[in-house]
Amino acid sequence: MDKPLKVYVVEDSPLLRDRVIESLAVDGASRVVGTADSEEEAVSGILDCKPDAVVLDIQLREGNGFDVLRRLNDTLPLASRPLVIILTNHNTPSYCLRAYAAGTDYFLDKASEFHQLSKVIAEFAGKQPHL
Repeated sequence: MDKPLKVYVVEDSPLLRDRVIESLAVDGASRVVGTADSEEEAVSGILDCKPDAVVLDIQLREGNGFDVLRRLNDTLPLASRPLVIILTNHNTPSYCLRAYAAGTDYFLDKASEFHQLSKVIAEFAGKQPHL
């Protein structure tokens, strides 16, 4: 891969945000281009940075991940939407269904599937055309 995938991380916990950033830095398939802990900051940052992928928590300092996703879907054409990975502690069937209905690409549980995050990003990066 020639260029690392640009990833934007939306997480309200500084500890978990740092953990996500560290896990993504390990294999070099991606680089974090921005972070946010609220809905407004996330939408603005994602639109400005134009990342290839977004790691999105549901519970934010202000607002929530579902509204971030809805606003991105309302703003961005389908062809320019980033890959969206919801990474949450709210691993319930109703949240999972709601996330997929809203257009997320992956729904991962922080407690049991955190290790899958870097694998999903690396796999997605491998499918991107080399520029």
